[in-house]
Amino acid sequence: MADNYGKGRLIYKVLILVLFAALIGSIYYPKTLWDKEAKNVELSHYRMSNIYNAELQYHYFHESYTDSLPALIEFVKTDTAYHNYVDSLFTSAIANVITEFDSMKALQYELDEFVKSVSPTDTAMTDSLSNRVDDLTWGVRHLRDKLIIISDRMKNHPCSPIDILDSAREIVERKDFFMRFNMVKNLVVQNKHASALAASDKIKASYDLIIQRLQKTIDNLDKIFTEIDSLYYCPTSRKAFKLSVIDTSVIKRVVIESPIDSAFIAGVESDFMKSVIGALKIKNHGNINNGEKSWSSGPGK
Repeated sequence: MADNYGKGRLIYKVLILVLFAALIGSIYYPKTLWDKEAKNVELSHYRMSNIYNAELQYHYFHESYTDSLPALIEFVKTDTAYHNYVDSLFTSAIANVITEFDSMKALQYELDEFVKSVSPTDTAMTDSLSNRVDDLTWGVRHLRDKLIIISDRMKNHPCSPIDILDSAREIVERKDFFMRFNMVKNLVVQNKHASALAASDKIKASYDLIIQRLQKTIDNLDKIFTEIDSLYYCPTSRKAFKLSVIDTSVIKRVVIESPIDSAFIAGVESDFMKSVIGALKIKNHGNINNGEKSWSSGPGK
């Protein structure tokens, strides 16, 4: 009888553990499915956007769109003229900006030497300092404008490392970056030369980071050609995106569509683990119709 009682307690404990595991699973399993699908939707939109960007480049070289996704991907991967175009458009331009930032950094070192000799009571020297700082500020703003132009061009190319480029541009656009130029000037007038030089050091550190990220952008430009294969499939359905060209008497339109259809959705709904236990709901990921994204508020968003 005691033995039966012990077995009963063991079964009771096992049952509690099973129920506890089921409870934990009922919480985390659906969340895992939902999070994965949310990432799939985001990735699907990214891939469709880049397919459209590839179409823009295809059209630039062929004066027409293609409704063949394999042909489009092959063009980006292997077309020598397109590769040379990317190199001339971005590699040289970014390399030139790097050179200019190097020059700005050299001028910053020259400014440091001048700062050390400035007397706060010498009007001529403080005016000269102010002019030097203004010239540096103008130079940085000019380079910022160049980066904006490069970024605007790069966003129309598939799989471009625009995120790396923009991370460099964002440094130049920060208010605290420009404020440090004025800090150098103002601190010298307050006879705080050491603090002025410290502010200048932070400016030079920003130059270094900008140059590092711009060089990384150049190093990653080949992703435009090498990552294009990843755009082929929808991450949820593992089917190829639908690509079509609609030719009307007025205009030709290119349309990229998610391959998720009613049959695929029905398959998920009939899957007990995904639909009932996981409460997973799958929807079509949308489309891009001549640049207008169904998931956004306007063209090119």
